[in-house]
Amino acid sequence: MSMVGGQWPGAVERLAQQLGAAQAADRRVKEAKATAARQSPSSTGLERAEYQRRLRAHVQTPEHKAAAHAISVAVALMKAHDAALLRSAHTLLARRANGQRLPRRLPRPLVLPGGYAPQWWISSIDSTYAGIWRAIPSPGPELRLGSPNDPLVQEVAKQARLLQASRVGYRGRDDLYEAFHPDGTREGGEPVPPIRGLSPETSRRTNLALGRGDGIRIQPSRMEEAGQMHTDYFAVWDRSRAYAAAVLALLRAHA
Repeated sequence: MSMVGGQWPGAVERLAQQLGAAQAADRRVKEAKATAARQSPSSTGLERAEYQRRLRAHVQTPEHKAAAHAISVAVALMKAHDAALLRSAHTLLARRANGQRLPRRLPRPLVLPGGYAPQWWISSIDSTYAGIWRAIPSPGPELRLGSPNDPLVQEVAKQARLLQASRVGYRGRDDLYEAFHPDGTREGGEPVPPIRGLSPETSRRTNLALGRGDGIRIQPSRMEEAGQMHTDYFAVWDRSRAYAAAVLALLRAHA
């Protein structure tokens, strides 16, 4: 946690600093990925087989392993910053909207001193998503700070709705799959027959849990929905920064 002081302008400035740190962490991810891409063999002018051979050789090099590790570290740091930023933004917005006192402290990213990033820490951040899903706010508090027609209020509400969509994408992914019998074509085949006496949804889940069929796929009728869920799920990090930026603008207008 970080101290915010006793005045709203100081708290808003602290949120701005957190937003800047989160944006910097996102830039480091992009830079790490760009570095890895520059090191990777180019496919230009090469036969597919030769390109694949060079790529397989490249992934065994110390340079590739170092670049891959740098990406893992950068991504974990970004997630930690974004999750803390989202908590801070919602905490300040809710307290300002409800006329409450400032919190003594704001959430801070769960990072180790000195930028130390061992594999166990990276794995912990990746497996827990740094708590981002529990931090997602609901729309509403912003309406107590201004008119529904206020563009600043509308932007906060919009970003909150997008974050809710990200959570739906995260929670709903498992509902898209079914057990099936492939027919040899790409994702083609017949779903495993439903289990007698069970509802279609319970049957689908049971077939998956029991490992029935010869494969698992996204239900063909839900491919478009799956694409949207995938987009929403991975957008949660960018949307956290967008929400914080919208909250920051609204708080500055009322500080």
